Amino acid sequence: MRDSRGASARSSPSTGGARRSRNRWPHPRRCQDSAAVAGGLSLYAEGRSLLHRAHPVTKGILALSAIALAFIVPTLTWVAALELLLLLLVAVAGVLRRLAAAAALIVLPIFILLLVVQGFANPSNRTLAFALDPVAFYQEGLAIALLAGLRITCLVTATFLLSFTTKPADLAEALMQRGLSPRMGYVLQSALQIIPQTLEMAVRIQDAQRARGLETEGSLPHRARAYLPLLLPLVLSSLVATQERAMALEVRGFGLPVKRVSRRVFADGGLQRALRWALILAVPLAIALRVLGWR
Repeated sequence: MRDSRGASARSSPSTGGARRSRNRWPHPRRCQDSAAVAGGLSLYAEGRSLLHRAHPVTKGILALSAIALAFIVPTLTWVAALELLLLLLVAVAGVLRRLAAAAALIVLPIFILLLVVQGFANPSNRTLAFALDPVAFYQEGLAIALLAGLRITCLVTATFLLSFTTKPADLAEALMQRGLSPRMGYVLQSALQIIPQTLEMAVRIQDAQRARGLETEGSLPHRARAYLPLLLPLVLSSLVATQERAMALEVRGFGLPVKRVSRRVFADGGLQRALRWALILAVPLAIALRVLGWR
């Protein structure tokens, strides 16, 4: 009996140590959330809508023209009409819910900041709209804030519309087929993918550090100290990935002065070509109208 009690007493610290050791491993839900974040970093949403099947250059010109027109047209009515058109295209593409979740995090804080600053402190404020003692808000400033906020909303909507319906590799490939230098195409594709790839790499490193017992929760100073060990692996992994890409491009003859043939063929037609020219011409036309006095 004495030996058994001693054995149980001796085994209890190891059991407690094992329990503490197990608690240092990341929670399964946390791992699932990290995997979901890593898997959701790519903005492209699979689909078979008309916009998904459109030529990548058409969608790129559509996004750029919409952004330019949003900042050129003078009145709130025109900007609101442009935003409604973009939202209609987003609904046709089937990514309206995804846009709402992503854009709300960007647009709402900017909208609130503009309404507060412009409605309260704009130099052209004359007509009182309402007062929240001791702060007064004016119609002129609120109108300016609403116009600026809608323009930013158009910018965000057009950007996400392109990102949700076009793969970066397809956009770069389509531009190279139109005459863009392969080096510039690679730079464009890398620029579009560098942030998602870096974030995905950071999530993997963070999960690995948690599995080794690194605590990443607690107070803000504690979390700041916990994230410092993530920086060195992240920087080294980025450098290694860059070297591997350079070696892969060299092996594939990326720098050879030869004519390249692409295996991807993007659907294109007269209607899309006409739409591209119409969108391109709409921007200088709007600028000319503004110069001539469009108010």
